[in-house]
Amino acid sequence: MIKVGNKVSLFHNIGKEGTVIGVQPVQLPKRQYAVPVSNTWKLVIEWKDGTRTVENISDVMRID
Repeated sequence: MIKVGNKVSLFHNIGKEGTVIGVQPVQLPKRQYAVPVSNTWKLVIEWKDGTRTVENISDVMRID
């Protein structure tokens, strides 16, 4: 699980490294079905070059 403070990289740009500085909940649209829908998260990442981006949690991997 990725949490605030973890060092991370992107799957599509492995050479780029940064640190997770926050999480943002993503509200999924309500469905009319009986199937429960859980919310997902986006990660706020500060990269080594000083920029910040918001990335899908599925596009990020943790660096140990």
